[in-house]
Amino acid sequence: MKRPIAVAVAVCTSTVLLAACGEPSGRDAADDGASAGYGTREVTDCSGTTSTFTAPPERVATVTTSVLEFLLAMGLEDRVAGVQAVGPGAFPADLQETADGFPKLGGEYVPGNFVPVQREQLLTAEPDFVIGGWPSNFDSSAGALSQQELTERGIPSYYAFAAACDRTEPVTDLSVVYRDVENYGAIFAEEDAATAVVDGMKETVAAVREAVGDAEPPAVFSYSWEDGRGDAYAVGNQNLSNAVITLAGGENIFGDVDAVYQSVGWEDVVDRDPDLIVLEVFGKATEEEFDAVVAEVEEFFLDHPALQNVTAVRNRAFLPVIAESYYIGGVRNAEAVEKLAGVLHPDAFGD
Repeated sequence: MKRPIAVAVAVCTSTVLLAACGEPSGRDAADDGASAGYGTREVTDCSGTTSTFTAPPERVATVTTSVLEFLLAMGLEDRVAGVQAVGPGAFPADLQETADGFPKLGGEYVPGNFVPVQREQLLTAEPDFVIGGWPSNFDSSAGALSQQELTERGIPSYYAFAAACDRTEPVTDLSVVYRDVENYGAIFAEEDAATAVVDGMKETVAAVREAVGDAEPPAVFSYSWEDGRGDAYAVGNQNLSNAVITLAGGENIFGDVDAVYQSVGWEDVVDRDPDLIVLEVFGKATEEEFDAVVAEVEEFFLDHPALQNVTAVRNRAFLPVIAESYYIGGVRNAEAVEKLAGVLHPDAFGD
C-alpha cells in the first residue's frame, strides 16, 4: 500500500557516485610527504592515467564545473587559473561570486551543453594541471586537448571519478566522491582540508542513515528537465542519483538498469509507479528563474495524459533540486541525501 509523501518545495543549495572504487590513489606518497616535504607523488585517475607531481600545482584549469566546486570547498581558489563557463546559480551563494570571478576558458554557459574547452583557449591559461570530469572534457575530436596530448606537453591531468567515470557496479554510496577529494588533498598537499570535507560529508550521511533506519523505501523517479526535455529516460544504478536515492532511504524505480542513463518510454515510468518525482533543474541566477522552470516541469507531468494515474503525479509529490548538487559529483551530494531523506521520511526527522 503506497502512502502519500509530504513534499515541501525544497532545494539543495548549501555546500557539501559512487560505487566503491577502492582506496584513493597516491595516499601513501602524500602521507610520507607530510613530514618530509612534498617529494614525488603519483595519482591515478578514472581513465587510468597516472600523473606525477613534484610540487603542488599553482595554475589549475578546471574544464568542468563540478571539479571546481571541490577546489573551492578545500580553499584552493588561489590555484585556479581558468575555468569552463560557470552557470549562474551553479554554486552555493558563498562560492558563486568566487566562481564567477575566474577567467573563463569557454563561451557562454548553456544548460546541458557539454562542448569542451578548446585546446587554444585552455593553453591561454598556461596551466600546470588540468582537471575534468566528463569524456567530452578531453575529447580531441571535439577540439579539446586529450590527456595524452597534455602529457606530451608536460601538463598533468586528472579525470575525476565522481562525475562520469565508467562503472561496472551499481553506485550506492559516495565513496568515489571521497576518493576524488582525497586525491586532490594529496596532489595539492592539502590533506587536512580534504579530510575536513570528507568527514563532514560522512557525518551528514551517517546521521541520515541512522534516522531512516529500516523504514520502507518509497519509490523515486529522478528526471533532469533540461537534459530530457520531455523524453523519457531511466536513471540507472550507475548514476549518482542512484546513490543519493539509496542513501536517503528511497528506491530508484530504475535501480535494476545497469547503466548511467537508458532510454525508456513513459509507459515504463507508469508501470513502476513512483511515489516521488525528483525534478533536477540546473541552477539559475535568481530564485524566480529557478521556480519558473520548476513550474514548467511540474506542469509537464501534471498535464501528461499518460501519467495521470502515477502516484507521484496524482499526489503532486515533486521535489525540485539544483541539478549540480544532486546528480553531478560534488561536495553538496551529502546534503542532497539529507534533503531527499527529509521528504521521503519526514517522521524520522521531526520538525
